[in-house]
Amino acid sequence: MVTRDGYNGTGNESKALNSNTIASLGTAELARRKQMTLQQAQAAGKHGKADVHMHSTYSDGSATIEQILQHVEHNTDLDVIAITDHDVIEGSLRARDLWREGSYRFDFIVGEEVTTKEGHLLGLFIEKRVPAGLSMERSIDLIHEQGGLAIIAHPLHRFFRHSCQRTVMDRIHAAQDVWFDGAETWNASFCGIYANGVAMSINRQRYGLPELGNSDAHSLSAIASGVTWFEGENATDLRTMILAGQTAPGGKLWNVGAYAQWVRYLVSKQGREARRERINTDIAQIA
Repeated sequence: MVTRDGYNGTGNESKALNSNTIASLGTAELARRKQMTLQQAQAAGKHGKADVHMHSTYSDGSATIEQILQHVEHNTDLDVIAITDHDVIEGSLRARDLWREGSYRFDFIVGEEVTTKEGHLLGLFIEKRVPAGLSMERSIDLIHEQGGLAIIAHPLHRFFRHSCQRTVMDRIHAAQDVWFDGAETWNASFCGIYANGVAMSINRQRYGLPELGNSDAHSLSAIASGVTWFEGENATDLRTMILAGQTAPGGKLWNVGAYAQWVRYLVSKQGREARRERINTDIAQIA
């Protein structure tokens, strides 16, 4: 098991942040339930913009890897992205290969959204798939063993079964040998409509985890609706700022067009075939 103090030389920073009961440094000046605005980010020197939670056709997203890369390049001002499909990493690895072959202006992080027994968890900066259905602690360990970051996805939604609840966060917060590296306190999808304010408020009062904002995009038009503000311009800078507690969540919720684009895909022949393929894959993995 990886220890906090031994984790990539950054464990002491993470331990210090997780032991606080106040907001992390990146959100200390924000109102308890508010995300950071563009003007606030610029004033704080946080000129980097990242969106490290989005989905492709490798899981339940409507856009291909190639479409996502082209869209981010030409239709956003994002500096860093990660593709985090549900319980698969192949799409993200494929995206990195294409990104390396191209001349994109943004940086790329390999990631996965892991379905644990107690909520979804983002694994960033990883190379190997983390299996679904494990405990939160074991999932975090498998991410840390690869040198990755474990970020809670859309936490504290009372009615969403894949949202990590306070009892779990309390348990991890009290542990000495396992920890979260951050929390997604702004989720631009339906998962955040109720829970974003709750997540920001409770995190700033209780956990003091570094905060991220993400789109959780399932369609192209949703990408960059949620963002993480940070000092720097690339993935290395983003990682450093997360571990230093210097990131802040920002953005807006999905618009109607983003929902419509995703629903059209889900009911299309392509979407139905993709769902059947995922179900068959899940059955094969269980067997």
